[in-house]
Amino acid sequence: MAEQFTSQITVDKTIVSLLSKFTYERSFPYALREVVSNAYDADATTARIDIDLKKDRVVIHDNGNGMTREEFDFYLRIAGQRRGKRETPKFGRKRIGQFGVGFLAILPFCDTLRIVSTTENSEEVFTADIPASRFFKQDGKAVDVGEIQVIGEITRSEKRKAEHFTEISLLRLSDITKRYFASKPRTEKKDRVTSWPPLERLRWEMQEDLPLAFPEESELSKILAYPEPIGMGVYLQGGQLQRNYSDGEIVDKGDLTVEGINFRYAIISPWKAVKPFERRGIKMRLNNVGIGPRQIFGIEMGRKYSRLHWLSGEAQIISGLDGAITLSRDAFVVTPEYEALSEKLASILRKWANYLEDVDVAARDMTTQLRGRKQVRVGSKKDIVERNIKTLTERGFTVRRVERDRATDHEPVRVDKSKKEVVVYQEHPDFEDTITIGSKKRRISYSSSSARRPSYETACRLNEKGDVEIDSEYPLFKSKRYGDVFKKIFIIATLAKSGSLSTEAMYKFILAQIDKEFKDF
Repeated sequence: MAEQFTSQITVDKTIVSLLSKFTYERSFPYALREVVSNAYDADATTARIDIDLKKDRVVIHDNGNGMTREEFDFYLRIAGQRRGKRETPKFGRKRIGQFGVGFLAILPFCDTLRIVSTTENSEEVFTADIPASRFFKQDGKAVDVGEIQVIGEITRSEKRKAEHFTEISLLRLSDITKRYFASKPRTEKKDRVTSWPPLERLRWEMQEDLPLAFPEESELSKILAYPEPIGMGVYLQGGQLQRNYSDGEIVDKGDLTVEGINFRYAIISPWKAVKPFERRGIKMRLNNVGIGPRQIFGIEMGRKYSRLHWLSGEAQIISGLDGAITLSRDAFVVTPEYEALSEKLASILRKWANYLEDVDVAARDMTTQLRGRKQVRVGSKKDIVERNIKTLTERGFTVRRVERDRATDHEPVRVDKSKKEVVVYQEHPDFEDTITIGSKKRRISYSSSSARRPSYETACRLNEKGDVEIDSEYPLFKSKRYGDVFKKIFIIATLAKSGSLSTEAMYKFILAQIDKEFKDF
């Protein structure tokens, strides 16, 4: 026969207002994260989250150490201070929870919180129902935060002595929980997590903060491996959760110490904008747990660091900040040491944002010039390519020059960003500076008149071979946006002057060639 018992939730009145405030400011994923974190601290190797909106419940089951009836009473005390040893009893993990408020965080999201638990080698299994709806109203105002009675029962069975687990069920989900799952994706922001369905958003947020492993195929699984005795697998709706990370090239990694803070970091870039938006910047972790959203540490977005949004990464605090974390565990307390750490990470981001911009601009500039796209610069293709190759070699790239083979289906210059290598195919036909006007192909040569200021009369001319000579110092040709447009207009005008027999013929030639040359503008 089951044995009945009663317990009480006890809350230190000095932190009641703070708990009430931050609990309601946090979302359902935050509260769920707190429950799973408790499972980690209980030496669970598996935690499973099952959401059944039709049955109006959420169940979190873990195979951790479980609780005795006496330990459950301690679990109900919200003291606002560190609780017990910093290492877990079975595996010696560094505990995630410090203040014992994880249990309180879930109360606003259901009418009744049911807890079932047992420990290994115990024949007792207890079940307790916490009247969560009495603790919080739906409008977020505390009703009674002093002492709330919890009704429970204990059953005994020799067959269950080998079991050890805790199962927490949210029964009769509250309005704020239902609103979370009923919320529609914000489709106007397709590159953000807010554009995803609620369950996918929940998966993302859990994977951002929980102590999870990277997928094995990710290089970060080795670089940022957390030295824990044994990890915990977390499953949502039957699918295993794994740490969020960005695909791409690892551009930087290392172990550093700043003002007594030891940390390990890795920076990764896909050489394009990181998506979703929330994956940009550096994720801070302490004891393998995510702390707050990803950060760029006060760097101003804009032209100065135009490739900052191409960077993603993680910084793991190994030691030095254990005592500098806020009650809600979503931010570090701002200390001189933390500010020094932030500035160091900001400098790393600035460095690689500049690097990505230099390399990308150089590579694109060569491609634009060689393919003759819009807004090419006025100058010799070879000269412009060599100028950009110099930029890349200054950024650590090597150059390999090879003879062009008969096949010309490859680009004249290939930039391998991951290998930091530039391959130049010598004598490739795309290196030739030519233009076709009036169905005739003409070579173009470039000169620079440093001794005199070029005028419109000398900016473009034909030599005795009929080739076009361009003075690249002519002011209109130096325009980054329209220089090539002006060059082509001057070439058309020069050819019209030399080949037209009448003013009418010149007029028609100029308009016809301008129409043909700029039809795609």
